[in-house]
Amino acid sequence: MFFPKKKEKIYIIGQEIPLRQNDGYRFLDKKTASALKTGRKRMMLLAYFFLFAFIIVGARLFQQTILNHAQSAYEVQNKQAFFPIARADILDRNGRLLATGVPVSNLQLEGPISVPPETLANQLAQIFPNTSANYFLGKIKRHKSITTLRRNLTPAEKMAVNRLGYPQLNFTDAERRFYPQGHLFAHLIGYTNVDNEGIAGMELALNKTLLNASAPIYLSVDLRVQAKVYQILAEGMKDFKAESAGAIVMDVKTGEILAFVSLPDFDLNNIQVAPSQLPPNILSASTYELGSVMKIINASMGLELGAVKPNDFFDTTPFKIGRRMVNEYHPEGRPLNVPEVLIYSSNVGSAKIALKVGADAQKKYMERLNLLSPLKCELPEKASPQKPFQWGEIETATIGYGYGLALSPLHMISAFSALMNGGIYHQPTFLKQNQKQDVEWRVVSEKTSRQMRHMMRAVADIGSGKKANINGYLVGGKTGTAQIIENGKYAKGKTRTSFIGAFPMDDPQLAVYVFYIHPRAKEGDWGFYDAGWNACPTAGKIIKQIAPLLGIEKKEELAKPDYIEVAYEQQKLKKKK
Repeated sequence: MFFPKKKEKIYIIGQEIPLRQNDGYRFLDKKTASALKTGRKRMMLLAYFFLFAFIIVGARLFQQTILNHAQSAYEVQNKQAFFPIARADILDRNGRLLATGVPVSNLQLEGPISVPPETLANQLAQIFPNTSANYFLGKIKRHKSITTLRRNLTPAEKMAVNRLGYPQLNFTDAERRFYPQGHLFAHLIGYTNVDNEGIAGMELALNKTLLNASAPIYLSVDLRVQAKVYQILAEGMKDFKAESAGAIVMDVKTGEILAFVSLPDFDLNNIQVAPSQLPPNILSASTYELGSVMKIINASMGLELGAVKPNDFFDTTPFKIGRRMVNEYHPEGRPLNVPEVLIYSSNVGSAKIALKVGADAQKKYMERLNLLSPLKCELPEKASPQKPFQWGEIETATIGYGYGLALSPLHMISAFSALMNGGIYHQPTFLKQNQKQDVEWRVVSEKTSRQMRHMMRAVADIGSGKKANINGYLVGGKTGTAQIIENGKYAKGKTRTSFIGAFPMDDPQLAVYVFYIHPRAKEGDWGFYDAGWNACPTAGKIIKQIAPLLGIEKKEELAKPDYIEVAYEQQKLKKKK
């Protein structure tokens, strides 16, 4: 619409009309001004109407396309909107999925059926071939009002049931726990029951948290490390024909478990037997006499309590204590200093260190390292150490070299990590730690820890741990071979073997424990089946694979203190002979 400026003229039907001011419009008379004003209002109303209609249509389109799609995605992601029980996801430390919930349907029979029970039972058995007709028949005959016939139906099974055409067969929405990694974390993650409640592993330990959490739960384990450890350990178990095998990787500075593998295991998505029939968790739920790896604890005890110095020498001639004879497995035939007691795994030297400390002090030291109590970690499957009924001189001596006290491998690696990291004990944990643990304490001095690192490095360099010594990673550790008791006696030829180590020894980051139950000699190993021939090389393979994966760089060799140099000089003389 055209509105003239103040001094312009306006013509109506060819006649000049002088301008005048009227309510903001410049017209000559009231009738013309009123008509123009009314027309403008009507046009504005019409414009507003079309604008409002456009907004309504646009908003409706936006709701149907964008919002409804987003809401649908949100509801699928947040299953609490649909299912009666919803558990939070479990992730590894880097956010990779370990356990989640998936929507499923349960088949229910509601009300009286119009066909013979045998007919319905046979029809259902054809749809579910893994379930017998007799199973369904028993359920149908016991049916009164509502009976669950089958849980966790697949979409194809649900469609097949619908095709039967029985209105009494209905479905209820539910949630089933799904484990994308299958058997990889079997003993750690655990599993749920038919009601989706945790009954083993971290599913049980975190049951309440998982049911109430609004965000996923992060575990300490690393899927990449777990997969490498699993592969290497499974190959080793097959090569050495072992009954069982286990491996743990721990961060020595935080107590976080990065890998936890116990074999044999099972597929978490396909458990067909009762929990009591599943393979046991050998790393935390059982205890064992661990053999010579306990000499690490023993040597650190002697040094920390001031009973011995690194360069003290011990006569290694076999001796008798009570009715027990303490013998050497590989006698050196000469006195050994403390590092050599570890390098050559001397039973006699270790027993004499323990006897110098005494039973009471030994017991207190074991308590300090948390070796006489159940571990306070999250995993519910954890065993209490088996202590001797009587703790006298004989027990003190035998505990010094690995017999008489039964521990879980998880106990051992937790104590060992403290001895390697500067002397601070961290409770082992299966949860990712975003800050420093509240529960930690000093168990040995930094000096003792440093001495033990030098000794462990020497054992891996020139002692029984050579097959775990991966070039450049400054590995330090100790082997252990313990006989297995059968019918009250130690069985000849049946052993438990292990290697426990840490790296790099200038500033340890990770500890690794490999454990075999009853391994056999591999072809080409000349009939040897002790730890140096199985647990030790397995640990070396693990270290070689995971060190680059976790960004651990190779280092230059450590400078050797005098007491270590003595051991190396003796080793050179031994080779010349």
